[in-house]
Amino acid sequence: MKTIKFLVSTILILAVNFTFAQSDSQKMKTTTVKSYEYKKDGKTVPYKVTVFKTSTTPLKLDKKDKGELNQDREITPAKVTKLIYVDNDMYDDYDKYIVLRYSKEPEDSFELKPTDRGFKVVVDDRYVEYIFGEGVYFVNNEDKDFFFIDEFDTI
Repeated sequence: MKTIKFLVSTILILAVNFTFAQSDSQKMKTTTVKSYEYKKDGKTVPYKVTVFKTSTTPLKLDKKDKGELNQDREITPAKVTKLIYVDNDMYDDYDKYIVLRYSKEPEDSFELKPTDRGFKVVVDDRYVEYIFGEGVYFVNNEDKDFFFIDEFDTI
């Protein structure tokens, strides 16, 4: 009986390892929390922004290395989804979820920058601004083709 349990366990472990070794994409999840302030009616109002990032990078192998044991990877853009939660403790009307989707090149950077009326999301010199009370605003209309955005109120 012990031998059967050992064999079944070994086969399951090997099967799981082989299954995950054949994955054709790489996934990464991260969470970042930042605290900022903005001015409303002469008062300083604190708020928190939590960014939940999910990134999926397709794994493509270099065609010239086909059939070799150690193949080089081609650089492919990652599909990035960022769920941005804006938490304002003083004004519940300003609590929002923003879903931001875009294709990320390896050298792209992601930054949150506070503004007088909200904050900016900057990705590789393209940006979208979130204004409290108004919502998402594109300063440069060419950036609309780069970002895909959904905005939701909290319940």
